[in-house]
Amino acid sequence: MFEKPPIDKILHYGIKRRSGRYPWGSGDDPYQAEGWMKFLRDYETLKSRGLKPTEIATKLGMNTTQLRNSITWARAEEGTYNTAKARELKEQGLSNVAIGKQMGVSEASVRNYLKEMTPGEKTQKVQLENITEAIKSGVERTGYLDVGVGVERQLGISREKFNAVVNKLAEEGYHIHQVHVKRLSDPTGDKYTTVKVLTKDADLTNTRKNSDKIRPLDTWSEDNGLSLVKLEPPKMLDLNRIKIRYAEEGGADRDGLIELRPGVEDLDMGNSKYAQVRIGAGDNLYLKGMAAYTQENLPDGVDIIFNTNKAKGTPTEDVLKKMKMTPQETDDPSFMFGSSVIRQKGALNIVNEQGDWNTWSTTMSSQFLSKQSISLIKDRLDATHEGLVREFNEINSMTNPVVKKYLMESYIDGLDAKAKHLKARGLPKTKNHVLLPINDKDFKPNEIYAPRYEDGERVVLVRHPHGGIFEIPELVVNNRNKFARNMIGNAPDAVGIHPSVAEKLSGADFDGDTALVIPNNNRQIKTSRTLKELKNWGDEMHVLYKRDHKTISDRTKQLEMGKISNLITDMTIKGASQSEIARAVKHSMVVIDSEKHNLDYKQSAVDNGISALVKRYQTHTNPDTGKISRGASTLVSRSKRKVDISDPNFDPHKYSSGYVQDELYANYIKGIQSVKNTATKVYESIPRPKYSKDAAKVYAEEIKSLNAKLNTALLNAPRERQAQLLTNNLYYSNLKPEMSKDDKQKLKSRSLAKARDTVGAKRSNIKITDREWEAIQARAVSATKLEQILKNADMDIVRKHAAPRQVQLTPAKLSRAQSLLSRGYTYAEVAKTLGVSTSTLTEELK
Repeated sequence: MFEKPPIDKILHYGIKRRSGRYPWGSGDDPYQAEGWMKFLRDYETLKSRGLKPTEIATKLGMNTTQLRNSITWARAEEGTYNTAKARELKEQGLSNVAIGKQMGVSEASVRNYLKEMTPGEKTQKVQLENITEAIKSGVERTGYLDVGVGVERQLGISREKFNAVVNKLAEEGYHIHQVHVKRLSDPTGDKYTTVKVLTKDADLTNTRKNSDKIRPLDTWSEDNGLSLVKLEPPKMLDLNRIKIRYAEEGGADRDGLIELRPGVEDLDMGNSKYAQVRIGAGDNLYLKGMAAYTQENLPDGVDIIFNTNKAKGTPTEDVLKKMKMTPQETDDPSFMFGSSVIRQKGALNIVNEQGDWNTWSTTMSSQFLSKQSISLIKDRLDATHEGLVREFNEINSMTNPVVKKYLMESYIDGLDAKAKHLKARGLPKTKNHVLLPINDKDFKPNEIYAPRYEDGERVVLVRHPHGGIFEIPELVVNNRNKFARNMIGNAPDAVGIHPSVAEKLSGADFDGDTALVIPNNNRQIKTSRTLKELKNWGDEMHVLYKRDHKTISDRTKQLEMGKISNLITDMTIKGASQSEIARAVKHSMVVIDSEKHNLDYKQSAVDNGISALVKRYQTHTNPDTGKISRGASTLVSRSKRKVDISDPNFDPHKYSSGYVQDELYANYIKGIQSVKNTATKVYESIPRPKYSKDAAKVYAEEIKSLNAKLNTALLNAPRERQAQLLTNNLYYSNLKPEMSKDDKQKLKSRSLAKARDTVGAKRSNIKITDREWEAIQARAVSATKLEQILKNADMDIVRKHAAPRQVQLTPAKLSRAQSLLSRGYTYAEVAKTLGVSTSTLTEELK
């Protein structure tokens, strides 16, 4: 048995307000029953004696926070009471002077009470009412609501005002707890996330048991609480609006593509041509895939074509996905679909939209690069090392010491990851693109629609997991195809391919799969024909190994995938034959589909002779123990945990198999180790600057702007706390006794990544303007505040400010570029016209 997450401290606070010797509600005045009159009298009396707030709080039996909250609400209650009383007496015919005498206030005060509420008073009243209702609804929805620091930011109000609302609710039967949860992402195990929780549950034990149910407020405001916005439950479409195109009808060629009728209000993608979406349908079903507008004439009443590789006659409920949580269980679309919804537009719940893939990594994995020519491996590793040296020199040349130290620290930390994961710099113009199918008779199987590249240019596509060069298609760019132009347009991060290409890409489909697009005019990337043994294997293996029961767990599948991927890498480096490689790749395809389709991966391992391949290509002397071992046997495939460049005595050649590929990677790691040693010495010598009060006066507006941006960026705090809570739940619910230390660390990482994705925890980056940068350079911002800003800043912009690069496009050229793009020219055509690269054009247009 495993214990629940280690929540070692649970505090409870939030008591009924007390004031003086008398209980709330004593006295003859009926309004005094609410307590505010007595409180204000006591407060004003103590204040008139010259007592400080801390002393007043002590006298009234509360802390200073409770005192401030009590004042806020008492003043509001006083205003409400006085307004009502004055109007009541006025209706009785009393003059303002008489009303003032009876109420014990001046005539001027009476006039104010009798006036209509000012806009400011109305605003405050609406704010408090909206926020109170939002928090109450949040508790009703979740049972346990996160009301910690940062929540007030998403409502656009001060922390003091937010606390006043929360504490008022604590007096009305709600309860506040503080829960301290260990952060699994912290390698030291000493850090905790503190979560302040509002709930109707007074039982501390229940709060602990239900810590995984703590949720943030799902409401936000863009006008300081005057109006509230939230993600809505997804609109569920009538199934009659959806036509399923089955495999025999051409659906297999477009598997995962969701074709939308243009001009339909609830299916409008705005300015985008494509997006990765989830669309609710029926009672508890949904469509998952890439949405694009169809060019077909749809039958009346049908607004969507959903393409599937399922056979004709398969029931709709087996073609579409079943919701992870039904509308009866939750109204949160992210929980229903099992993935984070970034925004909603009609019936479209958008997961990724046009432009999002443009920011994905463009590096070459060791799994891919180690299977290429020795010359390409050396070229890319050398280019990566040179890039690291250039980056070090750039940071080292920066004049702002806080920025320099912050970037240098990040740079040093990044070197450890680079040494472990062995990713290399991609060839020029290498980019990740999402795949879309071009089903047009005039579009050839060897063509690709790719507007970032030039017509006639040769490119290759690489998708992971990567088995070998036989999975790399080489295609010729054709940006003239009318069907593709209409469907994808001037796509910044999508390419159109013939459906047959997907099969060569290890069975890709079109529900959001991506591939690296790499220019190959010089044929630097090796490719080969598809292995004959793999032809039709995708269909055959589902017949051979299909079972009517669950055959593998997700964790076991991941372990098996790691083993077979390492085997294929080791076999390739050690010169295995194509027929041997084919056996391993066939087995890897079974493993990939084993969980989803109940395939017998154990029988596949027997049939494909995997144990014999392991014996031949992975038998080696363990460099740590000196004993004969079987398993990952090259530096490229070994556990990344073995690589530790922080140890000055670490020698990567110890783990090299001696093959050329391994030796190149070992030399690369040694180079990173040397760069890190130099960078660490520089980092330790950087001084801390002094704050300038005079500069702060000059740049007061810029400081105000930076503070506002920081405030917005910190809105992520509540979601990050929720992610930490959910991470604990995911980790402990999947923890198994047989897990190794390495497996546990991987589980922690996967749990955190999944939790963050589920709750949508992500940064809102601060974009520093030129004038704000001037303020920073003038030391108008303290070093501590600047460090906080940098943690939440767009570091690309910071780098541009700190080490400015020459702008390559004038405003006139940028205007011309935008004009050409709006007229339908591709990025590649515009870049060529202006004499710059497509990457430069894209960057300058930002």
